Amino acid sequence: MKSLGKKKRRWWQPFVVPVVVFSLLVWLCVLSAGYFKKVNAMQGLALTEQAVRKAVLECYAIEGMYPAELSYLQEHYNLRIDGDKYRVSYDCFASNIMPQIHVFER
Repeated sequence: MKSLGKKKRRWWQPFVVPVVVFSLLVWLCVLSAGYFKKVNAMQGLALTEQAVRKAVLECYAIEGMYPAELSYLQEHYNLRIDGDKYRVSYDCFASNIMPQIHVFER
């Protein structure tokens, strides 16, 4: 005589919870990797813009004028920009007015 309270367990039932938990962990890792990549890219843009502004201000403090071209900063003030990753918009109106500096991701 069979017991009325017991159900027959299938062979796959013990594996359901571990597979679901593992799938959720993998999904969480993929999402967090994308988030950290985005944060890293934003920090790279900010650091590049800060480096350009620092070189511009250093040039102004030493020479008393803002450089007309970004290449002047690269030659004389050791400014290095990764041209494969970033594009810098450097717009100098006059030698006594702070240039407009914008950094974009390529």
